[in-house]
Amino acid sequence: MKYRKLGKSSLKLSVIGLGTGQFGSKPWGYGIRFKDENIIRIIQHAIESGINVFDTAETYGYGQSEMLLGKALRDYSRDDFVIISKVAPWNLRYEEVIKATTRSLKRLDLDIIDIYLVHYPNPLVPLKETFRAMEELIKTEKIRYIGVSNFNKNMLTRAQEQLSFSEIVVNEVEYNLFSRKAEKDIIPYCSKQNIRVLAYSPLSGGLLTGKYSSHNSPKDRARAFNFYARATFLEKAQPLFNVLKQIAKEKRVSVAQVSLSWIIKHTSCLAIPNALTLKEVEDNAKAGNLELSPEELKAINKVAISLGFSTYIFDHFIIRPTSWIKEAVKHFLLSNSNAKPIKKTSL
Repeated sequence: MKYRKLGKSSLKLSVIGLGTGQFGSKPWGYGIRFKDENIIRIIQHAIESGINVFDTAETYGYGQSEMLLGKALRDYSRDDFVIISKVAPWNLRYEEVIKATTRSLKRLDLDIIDIYLVHYPNPLVPLKETFRAMEELIKTEKIRYIGVSNFNKNMLTRAQEQLSFSEIVVNEVEYNLFSRKAEKDIIPYCSKQNIRVLAYSPLSGGLLTGKYSSHNSPKDRARAFNFYARATFLEKAQPLFNVLKQIAKEKRVSVAQVSLSWIIKHTSCLAIPNALTLKEVEDNAKAGNLELSPEELKAINKVAISLGFSTYIFDHFIIRPTSWIKEAVKHFLLSNSNAKPIKKTSL
């Protein structure tokens, strides 16, 4: 596994991390296909495979992801892993940021979060207020570093202007062979600013693993709103699948490893794929040592497909905000009801 330094710090991050958005999520099969003991073993196997970056958020599984991550890492040295968590877009007021961090720390069973991200910009809350709270968290030693997620270049530069003594070290954005918008401004800018780009959905929800095609498109709830999961798009992407499979065959690796290696070719990028089995963890981790030749990269780039701008706008500025508004309503109802809070489960 290769590791890359975080900004000016001494912290080193594995180029392949583990995304945990699926943990605690029923659409992904939580409680049906996999349970707590499976998740904990996956997390522990990730460390054993050389992965030290774990990406979570207060919204994942309504906190269940953070709790399971905390439980799985309890017996490991604190130097063995780097925790990235995020504050929800409806908790970006000063006091709410502080409270959200305290709740996340409790669920993670930690004293400090390594990198704390603003999960999504909220136009109703001034950036100055949010990042004043983020710097307060550094002062009180609840977090080590500040990051953002889903921030375009303009939002990122504006966020940087709000900081008085710290810096933004991570911008987590969607980036994969289907979604390449980050290449235009985000990746070049972050590279110059020494900001790590954390690529979420690097395998596009599993579509870039070679498992699916126009004749075998996914039908599960988790991918219901994924534009790439449509049979028409998968048919258009068939030339890309053919190239990925050919390269994978020649190198005796998996299509997923080729797809991940294509991302981390950028020295500023790290990838955080999800995993639901031990085999997937191992497969993803091996991509951390895979090198693609200039000829292979050229062949991939020649047939790689970028999502149309109009579809991107619809997805990121209508579908996603609508989704987190629904999550905010659920969060409010749960917080103000007599419902019992989620309990930590024992093995």
